[in-house]
Parts: sequence; C-alpha cells; structure tokens
Amino acid sequence: TPQAATTPEFLAVTVVSVKPEMMVEFQNFMKNTTNPALKKGGLKSREVWQNTGAAGDAFEYVLVTPLAKFADFDGQSALEKGLGPQGMSAWQTKAASLVTSVRRFIIRTRPDLSFAAQRPGPPKLAVIHFVQVAPNRNDDYEGYLKNDFVPVMKQAGITYVVSQTIFGGNANEYITLTMRDSFADLDKGPVLIQALGQEGAQKLMQKLPAGAVVHVERSITRFVPDLSIMPASQ
Repeated sequence: TPQAATTPEFLAVTVVSVKPEMMVEFQNFMKNTTNPALKKGGLKSREVWQNTGAAGDAFEYVLVTPLAKFADFDGQSALEKGLGPQGMSAWQTKAASLVTSVRRFIIRTRPDLSFAAQRPGPPKLAVIHFVQVAPNRNDDYEGYLKNDFVPVMKQAGITYVVSQTIFGGNANEYITLTMRDSFADLDKGPVLIQALGQEGAQKLMQKLPAGAVVHVERSITRFVPDLSIMPASQ
C-alpha cells in the first residue's frame, strides 16, 4: 500500500462529494462499473476512504491512487482504456449525476517524516490532519516532526503517515494520518497523552516552533476495502 513505501512516491488524490440520495447508487456504480473498468485498463491498486460522518462531510469519499510518473497523464487513463470512447462518455454522464463536487490534487509521501507500524491486513480508521505551515517555515515544522513527534509515535507503535501537497492545493500544506483500529481507540484519548501523559504531551507540543503552523483541520476517515482495488500481494 502507499503507507508501506519507504521511498517517497506521488499519489493522485480525488475527493468526491456524493449527493446524499445517491450514496447507494454511487457505491454500486463504483463496484460494478468503475472498478472493473480500472482493472481492465491496467490499474493495480486504489485505496478508497470514506469520511465517517462523525465529523466533517458525511458524504465524502477520498480515492488514493499511486502515480508512477507524471508522463502517465500524457496518455489515456486506465478508466479510458478500460471503457473505450463510448463507454467513457456514458461513464462521465452517469458519474456527474451522482456527485456534487470533485477535487483532484497530487501529494508526495514523506516516509522520512513517517512511521509505519506492523499491522495485519489493511488499515481501518485514520485521524487526518490538514496542516498549513507558514511560508518559509517548512524546515521548522519538519524538524519538529522528525526529532520530536515521530519518535513518540514510534514508541507508541502507532502508524503515522505524512504527505505533502504538490499540485492542486496549498503548497505549504502537509497531510498527516494517524492510523487507529476503532472508534474505541479514540476513547483512550490522543496518542501523545497515552504515550507521555498530560504533562509530557504538553511539553512536546511546546517544542513546536512558535508560528510555524498557521492552521489545522482534523477529520476521521475509514478505509473501505470493498470499494478499493487491492494489490495482488494483499
């Protein structure tokens, strides 16, 4: 999976807001039409995540596809290859009727700022932070993650994945995923407090250089295996 990579890679991310009354139809369309066409067109893997509805847009899906090289955009997409010209036109018409918005962007994984714990099977839940860093403060933020924050995640045995927005969004944005097994996990409190206690967690947060982070948004998302295209090795 993208999370397991040890060298940086690019990921194409599509955020889709589905019309509330079209949720079941959207899921069926993805299972019965989109995914078979993508596989036929040669796509090997795509992760699908859904906002849990506990916080944020309850009708939002996030589709994550590894991007081997930008030159792939010069030719036909896997979907176009799988559907053919007429099929593609019909697919676009149908897809447009199911969603209210589609946003695409490209991110680069940062394994040097991440920690991947051993886990059986695919991920379940993730707490996502969209972190906006002040201009020219990337080094401060990355230094804090590498030297102070990630070692605690490692100590706690929690998978923590960091990516950076490259195209389609804020160039000073980092996206972090803290993997959790269940909502019950969240009841135990933030990982930092579990690992360090209230006082220790506070001290760690104080090490973040003042003014480096200007905005943070947080949401909870769950992995949807039956809508995903899983690599053959999984």
